[in-house]
Amino acid sequence: MPYDPNQPRDKQGRWTKAGGGAAAAVLAGLLAAAGGGDAVTSVGAGLDAAAGERPVNARTARSQDAAKKGDRAQAWERMALKELKNDVRHDLQCAVQSFGQVRQFFLRQPCDKLDQLLFAVSDPQGNVVVGTVMWVRMPSADSAGQLKQVEDIHGTGDITPFGTQVLKLGDIRFTGKHYRSRRDGSLVVIAETEPARGRPSTALLDEVATVAVVLPPL
Repeated sequence: MPYDPNQPRDKQGRWTKAGGGAAAAVLAGLLAAAGGGDAVTSVGAGLDAAAGERPVNARTARSQDAAKKGDRAQAWERMALKELKNDVRHDLQCAVQSFGQVRQFFLRQPCDKLDQLLFAVSDPQGNVVVGTVMWVRMPSADSAGQLKQVEDIHGTGDITPFGTQVLKLGDIRFTGKHYRSRRDGSLVVIAETEPARGRPSTALLDEVATVAVVLPPL
């Protein structure tokens, strides 16, 4: 996940987060496992259980139902949104499209496939949200779990969009503040959103990411 300037520090002034000591230990273990060839198992499930599930309201659940079927238009309509633009790229290179410790992970443990979607949606008030969805296919469920845990820790880097300029909404930088991820076997899905025009609420930005993350690969 991208660097967050508001991330808390520990007593020594180092960047941390809630449960930062455990997260750092997990990250070190994951990177070591990726380099040494010994897969780390069950780590992702344990941390996901500790973090807990985010509550989903009825509107979001209905939108997710449509998104799971690949029907973005219906998913956005159920949120009173309209998709303005989109761009899809297939077969991108994971190490090239990433930075930080996420890139280091891919250099040790290459992905099999990376596809990305960029999209822009607007609400009735004219606020515009830009989102990205990245589908990363790893060689195994174990390596996918390792990737998800590296990605989910603040300050470890990210898989970057291929270029938000294609949406003609300016150069949008994804900060990781509105971030969702999931794993399905060897597939890791990462969704992020950012405001592009107007003042979309934090709740809307989070909701769009929550719906986008369940989209199937295109």
